[in-house]
Amino acid sequence: MAKVKSLIKRYSVEVALHKRTCTHTRNPIPKGHLCLVVFDGPRDRHPYSTDVAAKMIAQARTALDEMEESLGLT
Repeated sequence: MAKVKSLIKRYSVEVALHKRTCTHTRNPIPKGHLCLVVFDGPRDRHPYSTDVAAKMIAQARTALDEMEESLGLT
């Protein structure tokens, strides 16, 4: 049987070991702060600040709820 495909991209929650820049807002993520890193490919990493990550998670949760409702699963 085939493996079920994940709807979620590969991600990691990391502590910034150096100053990073949020991909969405271009604001700095200071060294030592948590950030969400989304991988789009083997070498394609996109860091996001915790504020932006919270909005991304809320948006994804809404989309998943809509999918469940459309499929009649709720």
